[in-house]
Amino acid sequence: MLNNRNILCISGTEWNGNYIKAVVELMKVLSTQNRILFVENAYTYKDALAGVSDKDKIDFKKVLGLKTRVCTIKTDNGGTVHVLFPPLVFPVNFLPHGALYNNLIKFNAWLLRRVVKKALKKLNMHNELINFTSFNPGMGLMTGHTFGEKTLIYHCYDEIKGAPYWLARHGLRLEEGFLKMVDATIVTSQGLYDSKKDFTKQCFIVKNAVKVDLFKKGFNSTPNPGKKVVGYVGTIDDRSDYDLLHYLFTSMPDAEFVFVGRILSERGLAILKKYPNVKIEGPKMPEQLPPYLQSFSVGIIPFVKDDFTKGIYPMKINEYLAAGLPVVSTAFGDIADFASLIKITDDKEMFLQYVLSEIADDTPVKRLTRLKTAESNTWDKRAEELSTVIEQVEAGLK
Repeated sequence: MLNNRNILCISGTEWNGNYIKAVVELMKVLSTQNRILFVENAYTYKDALAGVSDKDKIDFKKVLGLKTRVCTIKTDNGGTVHVLFPPLVFPVNFLPHGALYNNLIKFNAWLLRRVVKKALKKLNMHNELINFTSFNPGMGLMTGHTFGEKTLIYHCYDEIKGAPYWLARHGLRLEEGFLKMVDATIVTSQGLYDSKKDFTKQCFIVKNAVKVDLFKKGFNSTPNPGKKVVGYVGTIDDRSDYDLLHYLFTSMPDAEFVFVGRILSERGLAILKKYPNVKIEGPKMPEQLPPYLQSFSVGIIPFVKDDFTKGIYPMKINEYLAAGLPVVSTAFGDIADFASLIKITDDKEMFLQYVLSEIADDTPVKRLTRLKTAESNTWDKRAEELSTVIEQVEAGLK
């Protein structure tokens, strides 16, 4: 594992978000032996005026620099992470590509670069610096190789062309430039590897994992075949196959379907609200999820199959398995690792039959086997894999 290194993580997410992100979990593990400066995704002036749903409230004193931008957090595994709150930036994504856009994004990058350099100096984090930019290729492209970093890594955990925020004009172009700049790209799935490998110097796969100690709190060793609670943990968005869900809802009127997660699609929300046997719980903090999993009879992953979803390695598979749940999924991407343990089909009738049979045929032995599989996919293991990749990349740079 990496040891005694300085890691700058310029992230496309928040440290204390209400859902689990791979980069946060990796940084938590690495923080026990390394110094971490985690830079949160910057809020825009529009966010400040209009508010931001499903996110922490903006601390205006921090983003305006009226109090220290850096706070130190003790992680649950005994590590220490420094979290930097960047200044407010101008919203630029709605603009067409041109002089105004270019000047504003350069100014936003200057704002970020200024506060990051100040924080690195204050924390004495210049030597042996790894710049680990996680799903924020715009700022990566604008600030990469400006911090005296030894190694520049792009961590890509989603297909950017499928992310609504980036779809609006600029994402693919910015990512294309960043892929060429970095020393290596690390992705989380085979689909992402196939999509990025030809456009970057080196590409490696480090898959997602699970916080076993957290999600095994939802483990219930004794299934109840007479109870039918079909659960989904994740965002309500356009990745879901709503025709398949309609078929399930109407074919299982005696079952309860529970959706737990952020709502990113008003269309999806409106569809789900039509059905009396569907319960929408909204976003929850990670520690609130185990009781829901404990109440489920089966966990589902009803994704459509397209260019976006083929790059997904969903953390929810391991989360379901850590709770001992049977899992039924569409064949949206490369989930061959789980082919012997979960049911996979794109046929809606077969999907229904799998849901019913997995509930009816569940046993304590099967549940324990699922838990043991999840226990082999921990963030500690993934952090070791990540460390090996970075060391390999750095060896090639000498």
